[in-house]
Amino acid sequence: MKKTHELLKELRESHNYRQEYIAKYLGTTQQTYSNYELGLREIPLHHIVKLSHLYKVSTDYLLSINAPYTGNINLSQTYLEGLSLHDIIYNIQQLDTEKRKSLAQFVKFLNSQDETE
Repeated sequence: MKKTHELLKELRESHNYRQEYIAKYLGTTQQTYSNYELGLREIPLHHIVKLSHLYKVSTDYLLSINAPYTGNINLSQTYLEGLSLHDIIYNIQQLDTEKRKSLAQFVKFLNSQDETE
């Protein structure tokens, strides 16, 4: 499992953020934030909480407590066959209620197939 400082760098880079941006978001200096990513300085809990909101991941994930990462949540990035997650969500929202229910049941079915294999 990756350490917190490794996850911070990975998440920042996957979102195309610069250290300066994250430091400003946290209300600290770029040097201090750089030390967090290098593992030279322990990151305060209140910064972990703010970063979990920014990246939309759990604090458990950031603290490496066996919580899965939901992946890059950049909705405009290409996700599958030229479609972004935004496109997919928009298309789902255009379905009537019964079709959305059927889609949700199908997704549950597909996920249950992974568990039985």
